[in-house]
Amino acid sequence: MSKSAGVLNLEDALETGVSTAKRGAKTVANAVSDTGKAAASQITGQRNRDTQDIVESLYGKSGGKIGQSSNESTNQNSQQPEDTAQGIEKKKKLQELRAQLHNEVYYDPLVNPPKPKEEERPAEKVERDKMQDLKENEQKKKDKPPPLVQKTQQRVEKYPGTIG
Repeated sequence: MSKSAGVLNLEDALETGVSTAKRGAKTVANAVSDTGKAAASQITGQRNRDTQDIVESLYGKSGGKIGQSSNESTNQNSQQPEDTAQGIEKKKKLQELRAQLHNEVYYDPLVNPPKPKEEERPAEKVERDKMQDLKENEQKKKDKPPPLVQKTQQRVEKYPGTIG
């Protein structure tokens, strides 16, 4: 009895394992086909209803066609009359500004490159530095108080007396 019960249990386990493997294979096959369908819909541009709902909630109503709102805005801009005096004047000013900017930034530097400044020779530079130092020394001497005032200030500070 124990042998036949063991054989039946083994057969049941084997049958359960086979059915579980079949279900797993079906799940994997369905996942692969879903992924393939999603990739194909992305390539062809087709969307399912869920995706369409998400896109509409994010970007507002698109009117059923993708990119229609951008086409509408360009059509509105082209329909506005620019033949008025103000429109023509604005176009002229804009064109003049573009030409001026082109000349200042691109054309003039290209045709008439700025000439490099002549470099100062080292001897002239040393001489200029010496002259500057002499001027600074003279200015410091002018700013110093006379020797008598300086001596008095130092004497008072050296010998504070009984008070300090």
